[in-house]
Amino acid sequence: GINAEYGVDMAAEDPISRDESIVAQMDQISAEIATVSPLVNTTEPVANLAKEYSQDEKFLAKIEHLTKNYTLIRRVRGDGNCFYRAYAFSLFDNCQKDKDLRESVFGKLDMTLDWLVKLGFPSFTTEDFHETFVDTLKAHCEGGTTESLLETFNNDGMSNYLVVYIRLLTSGQLQECSDDYLPFVEGLYADMKEFCDKEVMPVDREADHIQIKALTECLRFPIKLVYVDRTDGGPTELVIPDGYDPTVTLIYRPGHYDMLYK
Repeated sequence: GINAEYGVDMAAEDPISRDESIVAQMDQISAEIATVSPLVNTTEPVANLAKEYSQDEKFLAKIEHLTKNYTLIRRVRGDGNCFYRAYAFSLFDNCQKDKDLRESVFGKLDMTLDWLVKLGFPSFTTEDFHETFVDTLKAHCEGGTTESLLETFNNDGMSNYLVVYIRLLTSGQLQECSDDYLPFVEGLYADMKEFCDKEVMPVDREADHIQIKALTECLRFPIKLVYVDRTDGGPTELVIPDGYDPTVTLIYRPGHYDMLYK
């Protein structure tokens, strides 16, 4: 949390001074993140994670397990969009390499604009995000490289456009199949639209299991999630949706997602 990690005095007596302090600190943190952390990084050895947890035996044990099955990690900026950005980057990367996946994803994407508009999303802006997403994916599939993909995903404007469309697809799937997903949030929100307005579409809202399940089912592009936390034993692995054989693996550490490679 901001208060714990950056020393903001949450108990300050003057609430105005406290709020101003928090806002100033958040602005500073955002600026620091932007200068030191690309939106999507080049790969590095998974073993590098051990340096971050040198004082934490439980995390170190998990990372040691991790290095037996995975060699590389690709870090994503922790700005609230890390899951969606990692998922979109992985989708682009895999669509270029896999003809069957490419045909399946483009077939699905071709239907999503009309589908989202019928669900009540504004046609003009939705069309803009849709066209950008499809055109950028096509361009990458026709001759992109890892370097050009990194360039695309590190261009703030373009990268965020792609993330917004991924969020739109997530929201559409949740609302289209709300009966399947409502039990996850029942009692907390009036309906699925309220959940999506508060927990999916704001650009700084992190993804939880329900958003991940909806997005992977929408595009039929599954993932494996590897959980690294302070529980005992090795990392927990979860395939979403169930029953698939994913080619993409994301690592989840509390509050953050990155990409993992064998």
